[in-house]
Amino acid sequence: MIHHIIKLIWNRRRSLVWIFAEQMLVFGVMLFIFTTFAGDISRRYSKGNIHVDNVAKIDIREFHETQLDEEELNASKIQFRNMVERMKEWQSVNLIAICNNRAIPYMNSPRLDSISFRERRFSAVINYCDEAYYRIFSPKLTEGEWFGTGDSFSTDLSDNPPAIITQLLAERLEQTGSAIGQNIYYNGRTYRVTGVIEAFKHRSTGRQLAALFIPASFLPEESSDMAYVVQYKKRQFDEFSNAFLAEFYKNFSREHFSPEIIDLEKAKKQINFFEFSINMYFLGIPTLFLLIFAFLGTFGLVWVQSKKRMSEFGLRMALGCSVARLQRTVIIENLILTVFAMLLGLIVVAHLYTFAPKGWEWLAAVGVAVVLMILFAGFSAWYPAWKASKVQPVEALKING
Repeated sequence: MIHHIIKLIWNRRRSLVWIFAEQMLVFGVMLFIFTTFAGDISRRYSKGNIHVDNVAKIDIREFHETQLDEEELNASKIQFRNMVERMKEWQSVNLIAICNNRAIPYMNSPRLDSISFRERRFSAVINYCDEAYYRIFSPKLTEGEWFGTGDSFSTDLSDNPPAIITQLLAERLEQTGSAIGQNIYYNGRTYRVTGVIEAFKHRSTGRQLAALFIPASFLPEESSDMAYVVQYKKRQFDEFSNAFLAEFYKNFSREHFSPEIIDLEKAKKQINFFEFSINMYFLGIPTLFLLIFAFLGTFGLVWVQSKKRMSEFGLRMALGCSVARLQRTVIIENLILTVFAMLLGLIVVAHLYTFAPKGWEWLAAVGVAVVLMILFAGFSAWYPAWKASKVQPVEALKING
């Protein structure tokens, strides 16, 4: 039966070219969309997600129209740092860490800097942080240890201060064996690798980053990139927030400065929702309309082809073909045509999607696309097949005779 149906398709190949081309196009677009979705899901649950439960970023903002001089601004930063030190004694606070803004997840886009290893240059995200940062965000160490309690190391220029790198950076350095003890050169100073963390990402759906973590004590105090993160007691954000605002306005004028406090868990949810909404808007909704219009288009083409073949269907039934067999023939024709379109489409797409993830994401995208295309082809051929089976042999032969 299959051999007979394939022969029928070949004999009608010119009239089926539009159905074939449409199904190839639909399959290719579906592969692109599902591959994108699968890649997002894979990255969302991949290594390197930073836990931000009960963590807030705090900062001081200057109103630009006040035009304070540099000395006043530096004095305000020192005053704010002293205030943060006093906050460590609050009942609602567990830990306070010093870092640069780029080290805080969900706050800023990462920026790559240049580092040197064995006279070769590499790109990496540079994060300044302290011991409390490690205790708050808990990145997983796969090798070695963090800087040490309170950044207890010598800052003498003759010594190499400690540094932490990500596994991705360790792999890019092409270092055989352990990376522990190796020296990395950045910004006029040589750092000694004391630990390797599994992964680091700035976004849930972001890619893993090659990153270098160095002690916050090397971040200039007057730097505008300095930031503080606070781990507050569970379910005590409101208490902490109110206490922070009250303390801030005791120390700073409302005319010159404003406080900043951001709950990172809320920021994470907002960003995840925004990214989901963008994906649904640019991928989900077009996918839905693509499937609807492609279904209607294929349905229309199959229906037109079936109308032209009424005399053939009538002759088959006059020769004893059963209704069920005729229905199966029409549906299987469309399914075989779809399978050939998918095979050719898969060959073309596999060469074009050089950016597609390889592994389970690609297999999942192909699997979902194939299943939908089979269902799509079956449903679009069912009604024309049912109508064809209702034709009276004598009338069909008379009309098309």
